[in-house]
Order: sequence, then structure tokens, then C-alpha cells
Amino acid sequence: AAVEVRVISDRQYVLVLTDLELDESKPSRGTISGFVFDRISGESLYGANIYLPDLSEGTVTNQAGFFSLPGIPAGTHRVRLSFIGYVAQDTTLTTAPGAIVLELTPTTITLDRVVIERSSLTRADLAVFPGVISIPVRRLEQLPTSFGGKDVFEVLGWMPGIQRAGEVTGGLVVRGSGSDQNLYMIDGAPVYHPWHAFSLISTFQTETFKNLKFYRGSFPPEYGGRLSAVLDAELRDGRNAEPKLLAAVNPLNVRFLIESKIGSKSSFMLSGRRSYIDKIIGRRHPVSDSFGRKDTLRTAYFFYDWSAKLSVSPHTNSRLSFSYYTGRDDLDLRLPFDLSLDFSSWLRPADLFFEVDQNWGNRLYSVRYQQLLNDKLFFTGTGYYTEYGAKEAALIHPTQSASVESAYRVQLQDLGIRLDVDYFPNLSHQIRGGLSLIDHRFLTKIDALISYSPSLQESLSQRGNVQTRELAVYVQDHWKPSRKLHVLLGTRLNYFGSGNYFRLSPRLSLQFVLHPKWLVLRGSATRQVQFLQRIRNRFSFLYDLVSSRWIPSDATVVPSTSRQLSFGGESVPYSWLKLSAEGYFRTGKNILLPRDAFQSKNGLLGPGIDISTLLGQYTRGKERSYGVEIGMDLFLLDWQVLLAYTGSQSENRTPELSNRSYRPSRFDVPRSFSAVVQRRAGRWQFSLSTVLRSGYPTTVPIARYYLTDPVSGDQNYFFHMPEINNGRLPPYFRMDLGIGYRFGFMDANWSAQIHVYNIFNRRNIIRRLYDPSKDNFIPKNSLGLPLLPLFEIEMQL
Repeated sequence: AAVEVRVISDRQYVLVLTDLELDESKPSRGTISGFVFDRISGESLYGANIYLPDLSEGTVTNQAGFFSLPGIPAGTHRVRLSFIGYVAQDTTLTTAPGAIVLELTPTTITLDRVVIERSSLTRADLAVFPGVISIPVRRLEQLPTSFGGKDVFEVLGWMPGIQRAGEVTGGLVVRGSGSDQNLYMIDGAPVYHPWHAFSLISTFQTETFKNLKFYRGSFPPEYGGRLSAVLDAELRDGRNAEPKLLAAVNPLNVRFLIESKIGSKSSFMLSGRRSYIDKIIGRRHPVSDSFGRKDTLRTAYFFYDWSAKLSVSPHTNSRLSFSYYTGRDDLDLRLPFDLSLDFSSWLRPADLFFEVDQNWGNRLYSVRYQQLLNDKLFFTGTGYYTEYGAKEAALIHPTQSASVESAYRVQLQDLGIRLDVDYFPNLSHQIRGGLSLIDHRFLTKIDALISYSPSLQESLSQRGNVQTRELAVYVQDHWKPSRKLHVLLGTRLNYFGSGNYFRLSPRLSLQFVLHPKWLVLRGSATRQVQFLQRIRNRFSFLYDLVSSRWIPSDATVVPSTSRQLSFGGESVPYSWLKLSAEGYFRTGKNILLPRDAFQSKNGLLGPGIDISTLLGQYTRGKERSYGVEIGMDLFLLDWQVLLAYTGSQSENRTPELSNRSYRPSRFDVPRSFSAVVQRRAGRWQFSLSTVLRSGYPTTVPIARYYLTDPVSGDQNYFFHMPEINNGRLPPYFRMDLGIGYRFGFMDANWSAQIHVYNIFNRRNIIRRLYDPSKDNFIPKNSLGLPLLPLFEIEMQL
């Protein structure tokens, strides 16, 4: 109750006792909240747009597909639902307690169907902040890949500012940074080695995921621990109304995916993939000679992936899921020590040989619980265990009397928990906060024995066991001060146990809609910190050949930090055309760089696996990068065109350079252009894709000198190379062709694909080496892959 003054007549007033709750002069308020799902697959839609045209207000769904529109006038409202790749839906909804369930129907992305909602100021694609790539998985599945299957890393390589570290191998290089500065996640758990086949294929299969978000440079404070980029992927739930089976085979591997409901409240997804080259050529090859000697050569390599997810929904407002992923590469060789021998010599027992037994891979378990507490509060809890492990064993007989035997292991284990809360107080604010706690454990082990002769031996046996904890709390507010201005303001406070480091990482992103059709401006300023570094031993042949060695920050290893500013714009002049441009400037410090960039593995035992010893091979450096990224996405009738151009500079420097200027970094590419052109014609689909970029930096010697051995008198020649990366490889160019045909057979949907890699058979130079023993400076070039025709057939039930 309250006292109100009312005017009766001139200079006459009366005091009236009123009840605020019964004051009908103020309109009552209500909330519309709920979930948005894919009508066909039953998967929740992350980033779907919910818009109220009469109020010019709207929002987008979170990772669970949940949305909330609080504080709107009570009653019935017209609502428009839309999402890229889905048929827009107009309906009416009434404010009421509780969550409603909405569904959108997927459709082929063509001109005659809705692609981008440009009539509102809050369409889904306008909720994307700088550097974010948010494309539905269905769209990513349509983009071409080189070696069969649907590879997330290859698809992301068609986007501006992203490229592969090698011709077709290596991790993702984002804005010139190293691949170890990227965070890869599956259902909230990090993956430390997301590659197979010596980085030819990634562990991320597009068809196994329902949501994918990729952040370049600027990412929300809920993510941390890396400097450059974040890939957040969520496995499929298997909520299809009907069971689904997918199976495919290509020259590199076979794969399958099964998903189905279990009753009315549960569902599962199971997928697997395995290479089969070892089954074709065989793993073991018995050989013998005329003297009756027998031996067994081994040539075995394979990789595999397994993914599984079980989801349980006790009721509409809650969901519990269990996720599992494991992937591994296995290499087993026994061959003659001299590989230059003719092939017939391989078919006889060898006195001098080498054996290699190596494997490396990831395993993770994740459990996630999501609960809608009320119309304005959504809770997510995630617990996970993830590990990366590698084993490298070798037995070498280079001479009759000498041998080398070694066994090396490295393992990284994380046990983590993460709690997140989404709070929707009103239409102007969406607040998200949470905390995470991670227990890191780093295990290493090596045992090596070198026998020079029966009486002369040298051994090495070392163990390493480091454990530390990482704690982070964050908060962010998605503030909409007006219908045209969006502000994402947040910060992340990190604590790292070894070294007792506290680091604050503030984030600010802005978006201003000058006109929803013609120009949307975006800008951001962020600071990132990374506590884990990846290094490799640069001397010994006996360890760190294929594995990754992660080390934590401590009193001697200072955490790496980076700062980035970015500004860009976007235009959607037509419903079938989207243009974007973004510029950025990024700096980093305390980056571990090789102390001797020309050091190559040339020893046996090396310095050992002690971290302090390995750090002697590295030094703390600085880096900087800047550039502009331009993209075009076109959907016209049966044509789809994706163009990307990046002009950038990526540089670094170390204390050894004194006051000299920055030098080009390892993956500096000043100019890069890529294009994908696709066309559908009935059951046929054609694609033409191309990449044209500057060559990677290389170091060119400027002089040669020799030193005379005082004992033997031999002259040993060396190069004088005072500058690193002072040259550049020739430009890289490649064009691929793809042809696909869809048909029905035996009550199944089939798809046959032919992909021709490098149709012009251009052998790009991917590496250049100089031999100081030669009188001239003519380099020896390593060439990329030639023309390769590949085939894949896929079946869906």
C-alpha cells in the first residue's frame, strides 16, 4: 500500500490510500520463454532468432536452445522464428509461466527459401560478435573437403583468416598464430591433439556434431586458456523421430553413425571411423632367404575414432547427457636400416634394421546437466575427464655390434568441472556467469639404452610427474541499451597453481546497426592468457617425434598473454548476398620460440626430458599480427558461392635479435584467397574450389664458409644465415573438382562423390633445403601432392 495525492479542485487536495498491485494505470508484464528444436532431428538449435515484430524486440537461443523474453506486455504477441537453413515460422505466443517448445523445419538453402532475416534489428546473424563463425552444421556439411568424409578443419579453412599449417596437413593457423594457441572442445572437454594421419585428417567429423562455434581472436569470457581461437563443438543427441543410420567408405577410411530414441525421454548417438590401409597391404610380411634365415617385416598404420552420447530428458525443463570420445593413431614398423636399398632387398632378412612402435591419441568423458530453474534462470553443469597420451618405442641396429633401444611416454590428464548460469532479468540484459576448476597432471617417462659395443653402453632413465590446478571465474553481460546497439561486456579472473599466477582477462565487444540491410558495425577489444605451452625436444631422435609435449606455467615459464583490437562491418544488400569485412591488430608476449631456429634432430640421447633442460632450447619472445579479412556468401537459385580474402602480416622477435625489427613468423602469409563455387542440378551437385596464397617464409643463406678439422684435416662447410625467414617460397595454388550424385536404392538414400584433388597437377613447393657441401646455392625442393582422384559412397537409412 502507498499514499497518493490527488487534486480535487483548485487548491484542494486529498490523500488516498492505494494498493500498487491494483493500479491499473500501469500495464501488467509477463514473460515468454521456451526451447527451439529442429523438427526433423529433434536437436536443440543454438543461435535461433525469436523476434516480436510489434515490439521490435527479440533474442537468440543459448547452447541448450533456450530463450527468454522477460518484461514484455502481458497478452498475446506475434512471433517470428528464424534460423539460417530453416524455414521461417510466424506464430502467436502468450505470456505465461513455464517454457514452451517450438520447432523449425530445415530446408535446402536456396533463393526461393528464407536465408537471412534482414527485416529486423535482432535477426540471428546480427547477434554474432566480431570474429565469430556461426554456421549451421547442415551448411558446413555441404562444403567440399579434400580426402573424403566431412572434416570440420578443412571446412573452416575456407573462411577468412583461417588456414591449414601445411599443404593439407597441420593444425589450424588463425591470424598467423601457432596451432597450439587454439582451444578445441567436445561437449565442454578440451582435446589436445585433434589430428590423425600425421595431421592429414582432424578428429572433428562434421556429421557427428549438432552445434559448432568458432571464435577468432575475440571470444566470450566463458572461454579461456588460449590466445588465438576457440572451437566449441557439441555432439549430436540422437533425438530423431525415426532411427538413423549412416555408413560411408572412401580411400582413407570407413565410418558409420547411428542415432535413435530410447523410449520417449532418452536417445543415443554412436559413431565410429577407422582407416583400413593396414588391412589391404597387411601388417606382417614373413620373408626368408636361400640360407634358410627367416624374419618378419612389419608395415602397419591405422587410426580410429569412436564417439558416443546418451541423453536423458526427465521433463522439458531439464536434460542430462553422457558423452564419450576416443581416437588413436598406431604406427608399427620393422624395416631394413638402409631404406635406399632396392625393393627386392626388403624381401630378405636384414641384419641391420629398425623397429618403431608408436601410438598417440585422445580420450574424454563428459557429463552435462542442464536445468531451467525458472523463466529467467538457466543452469548448466559440466564435469569431464580428458587425456592425451603418446608412446614412442624404437629398436635400431645400425651396425652388427651397435644397437639403440628406447621407450618414451608422455601423458596429459585433465579432471575438470564447470558451472554456468544464464540470467535474463529483462529485455536489455542477458547475464552469464560461472566458474571452472581443472586439475592438470603431466606425466613423462623415458628409458633408453645405447650399445656401442658389448663392453660400451650408455643409458638414460628419467621420470616426470607435475600436477597443478587452474581456477577461473567469469561474468558477462549482453546489454542492449537500444535496439541498434549491442554491448558484450565481461571479464575472466584466472588463477594457476604452479607459480601462483592471477591474471585478469577483460573482454568488450560492440555492435551497432546503422541499417539492418546495408551496414552493421562491430568492434572488440580483448586480453587473453595461456598457461599451457607446447614444446618439442629439438635434438634427440628417440623422443618427441610425433607426440606433443605440453608444459604448465611455473616460476620459470611465464604465462603467455595477448591483446587484440578488431573492427569490422557487414552488409546484406539482398536476401541472397552477404558481405563482411574485418580488420584486426594483435600483440603477444612471453611466447616460447626456438632459441636456435636452425637446430634439427641430430643426436641420440639428447638432453633428456627434464622440463628445465628442454626450456634451454627455447626463449621468450614477442609476436604481432595485423590484417584485414573480407568474405562473401552468395546463394542464388541453385548456385552457392563462398569467397574469402585475407591480407595480413604475422611477425615475431626474440631477445637474441637485440633491437632488430620483427621477422616474419613461421606461418606468415601476406595474401590469401579462396573460393568455393557449388551448383545443384536435380540429383547432381558440382563444386569447384581453389586456394591461392603467398608462400610460407623460408631462410636463405647469404654466404658459405668452412672450418678445417685439426685432426683429420677435413673441411666442414657451413652456411652463414644471419637472418631468419629472409626469403619466401613460391606462391601456392591448387584447384579441386567435386561431383556428387544422389539416388535411392533398396529403401536407402545414397550419395556418390568423386573428388579430384589438384586438378592441374601443380606440384607446389612446400619446403626448401640447402646443402652446404654443394658448391652452389641451388636448393632441394620438397613438393606437395600431385593430382589425386578420390571416391566416396555414402548410405543413409
